[in-house]
Amino acid sequence: MKFLIHETLRTLNTDDVFEFGLTEISKSREHPDLYEAVTVFIRNQKPKEHKTSGLSEFDVVRSFMTYVGINLRAIAKDESIKFDLNGLTLDQYIPLTKSIREIMDE
Repeated sequence: MKFLIHETLRTLNTDDVFEFGLTEISKSREHPDLYEAVTVFIRNQKPKEHKTSGLSEFDVVRSFMTYVGINLRAIAKDESIKFDLNGLTLDQYIPLTKSIREIMDE
């Protein structure tokens, strides 16, 4: 599978490895005015796929970030997993409240 975005996260207090990625963005076959891609979330080599779509390519990337951020936050909270984020907090690493343009401007 070819990815536009791909990231691997290791944990500090477990042996879990998380990977997430976004496949290449393309026009939707069902809805020609929408773009779509597949979000892949892998925990310890067990993949979970989610189709994401939007009116623009930025909407697709924003949906991807939201999906991944929600999953990682839920796992960290429910299972007390600490991620190795190179000194960043999870909010800084995957900000859910900012637009893509705000992130690129920083």
